[in-house]
Amino acid sequence: MELWQLRTFSVVARNLHFTRAAEELNLSQPAVSHQIKLLETEIGEPLFLREKEGISLTKAGHTMYEHAGKILDIADEMRLEISDNEKKTKGKITLAVVSRGLGNPFPKFYKRFKETCQDIEIVFQSEYKIENIVEKVRNGNIDIGVVTQDLDLTGLVVMPFGEFEILLVAGKNHHLANKRDITIDDLQGQDWITFESGNRIRLSSREYVTKLGIVPKSLYETNDGSLIRTMVAHDNKISLLPEWGILEELQEGKVVSIKVKDFQFMVPVNLIWKASRRTKTMSVVLTYLLESRVEGFKSASKQTS
Repeated sequence: MELWQLRTFSVVARNLHFTRAAEELNLSQPAVSHQIKLLETEIGEPLFLREKEGISLTKAGHTMYEHAGKILDIADEMRLEISDNEKKTKGKITLAVVSRGLGNPFPKFYKRFKETCQDIEIVFQSEYKIENIVEKVRNGNIDIGVVTQDLDLTGLVVMPFGEFEILLVAGKNHHLANKRDITIDDLQGQDWITFESGNRIRLSSREYVTKLGIVPKSLYETNDGSLIRTMVAHDNKISLLPEWGILEELQEGKVVSIKVKDFQFMVPVNLIWKASRRTKTMSVVLTYLLESRVEGFKSASKQTS
């Protein structure tokens, strides 16, 4: 069994279509079919079910696909690491976050990083949906993704990055602002400002209130994070915002964080990347991310892979 056979099999398994796989591999369709037949003969098991509607993986095929991906990733990572050994650590890394509406939690981190690693550029890319980040990392259009949701991450390396807290915030003059620990009853019937439906923070906020067992009375919905912060600070409304998105206002005393008795809502964050794309430059960025502090995030254990 050779690496090139595993690559051919993996492309067919991903596409579940011999012709599309052949086009991607720049081979003829009969050549691809022949390679798969040889591999099935060597394994002694059919890897695909061939039916009129198309092809699908057998149980053996699923097992082969899982292990083939790991083997190919290791081979690619080894090749990249060897080729990087004599190169100076420099280049550009694309890092994607879901940050629409409240900006980006990484500017201060980037400033510190550039002071340490002047030859490496990090390009931040904002995505509206986490699914877009996963797809672009898997397709090689993004180097590192920051994700906050459990999705299908097959074929990607997943590293815990830390977590951030969703805070219940209000203006300093709000009647709940001076209560030490509020109860669920205190929140019933309050006027809320929320992000629009489909926004990532809105989804986390919905999970927050569901766990509390309350139904927010939303007076205003917008994806303009600056507007939400302003309305909370000056219009005596309350909202749910990630800690990193409201740090400046908290530090300046414009808003306060209201603590619900015996309740804290943390959102776990992972870094994801494709093993075959990990270079020395990416390793430097990953190490710095895992060992540095990003404001508004509580760090995971400091380890790298």
